[in-house]
Amino acid sequence: MSAPDPSDPSGAPLTLPQGWTLVRRVFALALKSHAGRIGWIAAISVLIALAPALAAWLAKEMIDAVVAAAADPSSSALRNAALGFAAAEAAVLGALVMLRRVLGYYKTVLHAELGYTVGQTIFTKTAALDLSTLERAEVQQQITLARQSAASRPFSLINRVIDAGQFIVTLASFVVLLATFSHWLVAILALGGAPLFLGELRFSEAAFRFYTGRTPDMRARSYLEGLLVSAGAGPERIHTGSTRALRDRHGALFSALFTEDRRRMGRRAFLGAALIALSTAIFIAGKLWVVWAAVLATITLGQMTLFIALLKQGQNTATNLLASFSGAYEDLLYASNLYALLDREEAPRSGTFTHGPAPGDGYRLEGVSFTYPGAARPSVRDLSLHIPAGQHLGVVGANGSGKSTLIKLLIGLYAPASGRILLDGAPLQDWDRQALFKRTAALFQPFQRYAFTARDNIALGQGLGEVDDAAVEEAARRGLAASVIGGLPHGLDTQLSRQQLDGHELSGGEWQRLAIARAMVRSGADVLILDEPTSALDPDAEAALIEQIAGTGATLILVSHRLSNLRAVERIIVLDAGTIVEEGTHDSLLAAEGRYAQLFAKQAGFYRR
Repeated sequence: MSAPDPSDPSGAPLTLPQGWTLVRRVFALALKSHAGRIGWIAAISVLIALAPALAAWLAKEMIDAVVAAAADPSSSALRNAALGFAAAEAAVLGALVMLRRVLGYYKTVLHAELGYTVGQTIFTKTAALDLSTLERAEVQQQITLARQSAASRPFSLINRVIDAGQFIVTLASFVVLLATFSHWLVAILALGGAPLFLGELRFSEAAFRFYTGRTPDMRARSYLEGLLVSAGAGPERIHTGSTRALRDRHGALFSALFTEDRRRMGRRAFLGAALIALSTAIFIAGKLWVVWAAVLATITLGQMTLFIALLKQGQNTATNLLASFSGAYEDLLYASNLYALLDREEAPRSGTFTHGPAPGDGYRLEGVSFTYPGAARPSVRDLSLHIPAGQHLGVVGANGSGKSTLIKLLIGLYAPASGRILLDGAPLQDWDRQALFKRTAALFQPFQRYAFTARDNIALGQGLGEVDDAAVEEAARRGLAASVIGGLPHGLDTQLSRQQLDGHELSGGEWQRLAIARAMVRSGADVLILDEPTSALDPDAEAALIEQIAGTGATLILVSHRLSNLRAVERIIVLDAGTIVEEGTHDSLLAAEGRYAQLFAKQAGFYRR
């Protein structure tokens, strides 16, 4: 099914087959985990649907019995009938109130549970996307739109469909009773709700196009709000005096968004009022007709009361039914965002290799190229490289030269656009993904600062799996984070976030030490990849880390702008525009007096001044 593009305000509306497919998919998702609860909601809704017509009929019988009893005061049978009908009507209305209360409970629980189910479905889908797809702007837009309505729209659609069924049953019972007087009353019932339905249907799609089309502007406004209130942005904002300019920019964005929103809401409100007036006029005409028939004594007082009540309740029910349809249409438009994401092509299935046919051969890159979506040139271009197991390799290059992209290709987070990468003689795509990932321990640039405990920040290197304190403490020692943890008020159990009342914030260097420890805790990895591991470290910590990693027997790939850190590696490659322009040892590259030597001389000059 091709869903409408939410970023295109002029996109074609949903067709009936598309809408029906979405309804089935949403119900299938809900019934998979919540069939019992939905069954109870449907059963109670049927009872609620039949109650109004039954109560109205009992009221009619009660009134006619009262009139008859008043005309014949001596008849105890007529008095008892009147009282019996009154008691029965009261019982039905009482049961209706209780059923609505129980139904509200079941719907509230379903709302929460289904929101969680849809959220987990989104998380499962995003986990199945490859990194290059996940990083694309349009995919992030789809994820944002899907998450914004995850808790509300699928439930709302199911709720509206069940409500529509309830209203249809109620209307059918009303139609049966009204038809005993005239089929024209049935027509009046239908005509009374149609104008408002048509108006709401028109504005439902307009609202969807408006709100989804402005999602980037909403994100920009949210970002500005964060700059104005967050502690992280506070020092620079206050020091530079940019608060007023940021506030003005936020105000201009709000004004642009709200002006159109106000116009749209105004058109909807005033047209809705006119349509309600038209529906009311149709209802009044029907009511006057019924009253006139009672005046002419062609119907009884009880029948008059019944038909007027059915017209009034029928008009409300018809309006609610049609509003359910228009609301469901809007829900379907939002649900199309969810399924546009869920229908995205997932990463290719991983292979089965857990060991390569040539153990110890390490990595081989053969003519590898990779281009980011929308980029004008490749980040890695026709690159060939052999990294034997156990080798310590340094990677150097200017920003944008392809260093971090190369790292992600080696780990298996990106797939080459052309060429191939082998590990121990087996192409990376033939490896089992988890087995491949377990081979590497990595510090990414930039690294994450998790608002968890210090223990969890390190244990995440093992995916928050079973990691005992001894392993965490050893990783902290190797990552130079032991002193950081020792200085925390609750040690490993300290919450590392100012958002927590008892949270503690770290410096940039302290966060980097925890990130290094997170890489070190990954047991079983025989490849250590560090992308700018000393960018926030002081000179003493930097020297200690280089000494630490120089003694490792694992394969080491060290990306660093600080060329002095590369003295300890056996081999260095220099990247430029995604290709290797120089290669050798630290000493041989200095002797060659090429780009590496020039960069080293410039950095050394800073320390001689």
